[in-house]
Amino acid sequence: MRITQSMIANRALNDIRNSMLKREELSEQLSTGKRVRKPSDDPVAAGKSSYLMGRNRVLNEYINNIKNTRSVLVYYDTALQEMQDVNHRIKELTVKAANDTQTLEDRQHIAEELKQLKDHLYKIANTQINGKYIFGGAKTDLPPVRKDNNKIIINTPREANVRAKLPLEHVEIEYGVTVYDVFRTDSGETVFGILDRLIDSVENADKNSDENIERDLGSLDEILNKVNANLARVGSTDNMLESMEKRFERVVDNNTDIINELIGTDMTKAFSDFTLEQNILQAALKTTAQILPQSLVDFIR
Repeated sequence: MRITQSMIANRALNDIRNSMLKREELSEQLSTGKRVRKPSDDPVAAGKSSYLMGRNRVLNEYINNIKNTRSVLVYYDTALQEMQDVNHRIKELTVKAANDTQTLEDRQHIAEELKQLKDHLYKIANTQINGKYIFGGAKTDLPPVRKDNNKIIINTPREANVRAKLPLEHVEIEYGVTVYDVFRTDSGETVFGILDRLIDSVENADKNSDENIERDLGSLDEILNKVNANLARVGSTDNMLESMEKRFERVVDNNTDIINELIGTDMTKAFSDFTLEQNILQAALKTTAQILPQSLVDFIR
C-alpha cells in the first residue's frame, strides 16, 4: 500500500480534530457539571435520571401542596381554639347568671357580654383565607353563616357539607372542618340558637330560667365537645402531613443524589482528563508540524 502525503495529512488532521472534540466535551462537562447532557451520551443513565427527575417533580408538587394545606390548618387551629375559649367563657357567665345573688343589673351586664361573644362566634364562623371561607365546606365562596334580623343562621347548603381533602400518592387526606362540624349539634341546633336562648334566660329571669340554662348548657357542652374533637383531629392531621412532607423531602434528596451519580461529572477526573487531552493535543500539533509541509501547518493554525 502506497502512503501518500495526502493520507498522512488527513490522518493527522483527523487525530487533531478528535482530540479537540474530546477536549471540548470535557470542557462542557467541567462548565455544566454534567457528564450526560443528551441521551446518546449514556442511554441507560439518561433513562434512569429522566425517570427520577420526573418523580421529583411529582414529589415536589406534593410537598408544596402539603405546605399550603398545613398553612390552612394553622387557621383552623387558631379559630377552634378561639371557639374553645369563647364557649368556656359562655359557660362561666351563664353559671354565674344562674346564681341567686346576681342582681337584675348584673344579669343585664352578663347578657350584654353574651351578645358580644355571639358576635365573636359569628366572625369566627366566617373566617377567610385569601377570600375563601375555611368553614364553608364545598362552598368556600359562600359565607358559612349569615344574619337574619337578630338571628344568625347557617348559610352553607347541606349538600356542601363536605370536608376538604388533599390527594397524595394513592390516598386522600381529609383535613377540612365545616360549619356543621363545630357550630351545630347532632340534633340540628346551632351554637347561635343556643346562645339566643341563654341570653333570653339571663335577661328575663323567671322560675324556669335556671332549668332552661341547665338544659342549654348541656347543648353547649355538645358543641364544645365537637370543637375539642375537631381541634384534636386538626392537630393529628398536621402531624401526619409534617411526617409525610419530611419523608417526601428525603426521597427527593436521595433521588437527587442518584441523579448526580448517574449524569453528574466527577470534577477531579474530568479536570485530569482535560489536562491530559490538552497535552495530547499540543503534542499532536507539534508532531504534525514536523510531518506536514510548512504551508499545511500554517493553514491548520
